[in-house]
Amino acid sequence: MKQAYLTIDDSPTKHTKDLVNWLNARDIPAVFFCIGGAYEDLGLPCEGIEQRPDDILHAIERGYIIGNHTYSHPRFSNLTLEDMKSEVLKNEQIIDHLYRRAGKSRPVKLFRFRDIDRGCGTWVVDFNKTGVHTTVIQDLFWKGVNLKPVTPTAADFEKKDAFQEFLKAEGFTTNIYEGVNFDWYRTTEMADAADSLYTYSTSDWMVNPDFAAYAKDWAYNSCEALAQKIDDDPWLNDETQVNIVLAHDHNNLFDRTTRLLDHMIQRGVVFKEIAV
Repeated sequence: MKQAYLTIDDSPTKHTKDLVNWLNARDIPAVFFCIGGAYEDLGLPCEGIEQRPDDILHAIERGYIIGNHTYSHPRFSNLTLEDMKSEVLKNEQIIDHLYRRAGKSRPVKLFRFRDIDRGCGTWVVDFNKTGVHTTVIQDLFWKGVNLKPVTPTAADFEKKDAFQEFLKAEGFTTNIYEGVNFDWYRTTEMADAADSLYTYSTSDWMVNPDFAAYAKDWAYNSCEALAQKIDDDPWLNDETQVNIVLAHDHNNLFDRTTRLLDHMIQRGVVFKEIAV
């Protein structure tokens, strides 16, 4: 049986309640990684929890886990260590307040970076230390972000490591993702990360009609191409493993994201309950 944890980035949007209801009707558990305040994405105005608190309350009340996806959705390679900490802590206050409003205890503290920019741009992990797994990990992350590879400096690596220690001290964890045992995950720094990484990206954002002006430069430009990506991925289709799947909650993306999730289900993927 193909098993996976579902994680969804960039909530809330005008479709968040629709997505929660779609998942809930199918008994699909998920983590929603939410942005705290208003921001811009490729020039488009976007809303955060401050603008749409009821949408996230709707998710909490139905048992979905809310994770921290920063306050203003910046790329962390552009920030100082103190600014990185501020982005997390400001959103923590908002998320904690919503759980109190819902009358529920927050089950776990989870964090994910925008574009998996952990402070070193496209060097999600230190590729000097990934050995035989380098190509697999680079393919996983570099094909799914809108960034050009740039080798980090020693100061960048130091900042990234210091921020990992900060996340751990603040109680963030990834121990809810049980059973993820790919060699390239288990034997590299991915397994020790305090932030939530992933092992498969739907790349659904590439078919967001709001981003159509940029799509010619991206690897996938149709749902059919992304469905084929699902069919062809050896790790997602390994029945001996558990994956962490990344999807998105964007304005005007609901139909495409749910179409891809439906395709996964039709191909035998079962979305696992998250152990908290």
